[in-house]
Amino acid sequence: MTSGTSKTDSEAYDLASRTADAQRANLPEWQRNQISDDDMQVGETWFVWGFYCAMTDDTDRRKRLLVTYLNTKYPQVKNSEKIVEDIAKTAGEENRLFDAIAAAGRQAYLEGGDSHLASIATIFLNVIRNH
Repeated sequence: MTSGTSKTDSEAYDLASRTADAQRANLPEWQRNQISDDDMQVGETWFVWGFYCAMTDDTDRRKRLLVTYLNTKYPQVKNSEKIVEDIAKTAGEENRLFDAIAAAGRQAYLEGGDSHLASIATIFLNVIRNH
């Protein structure tokens, strides 16, 4: 991980947004049709948290970046600060689904790959079907 000084907040947002958008665009249509927009947004937010975790060790900066991400990309989202606080809390707990999705975000940042969101969609589908 890095100290996060190599990218400005604006560059961090742009990179995370482009990565998430590109990965979402690569999802097969059948997966996009089976996952609600709300569930997809949750998965994307967790993914971006992991992305920012790989970008910086500074937890406060991660939170700020994710609040900015949510406020910019999803302006209709209310209480983005609370959502981010809940995500930061979840990151410290045992939650395999969250951990898998955040790990995919970290890996996407480190490797620059574009297949991770498709894996996340598969995870969500399996969880939705089993609950």
